[in-house]
Amino acid sequence: MRIPVWLTIGVAIMVIVFGIHRIRLSFRSAAAEDAALQRKGLYAMGRRKHRFVGLLYVLLGAALIATTFGWNPMGNLFASETQPGETTKPSLPEDGLQR
Repeated sequence: MRIPVWLTIGVAIMVIVFGIHRIRLSFRSAAAEDAALQRKGLYAMGRRKHRFVGLLYVLLGAALIATTFGWNPMGNLFASETQPGETTKPSLPEDGLQR
């Protein structure tokens, strides 16, 4: 079963939008920074950390889009090597039914 392309693109867009939001949080003023340090959770982080994490989210979203369109970051690291023109024996019969 394959994951639909629209689903992976949708998740990637949400990841990128969240990364942009984190980067936007890194440009808050000094007064907003002091008020944020009094809070807990996501907003209590410093500006540089928000920028770093936001950049990671944007890069992860871009990598998800790239893998959706066929980019394989691991290459042939886990697959068996075959030469051009070489055929491999299928694991199932050609009709797709197990016997």
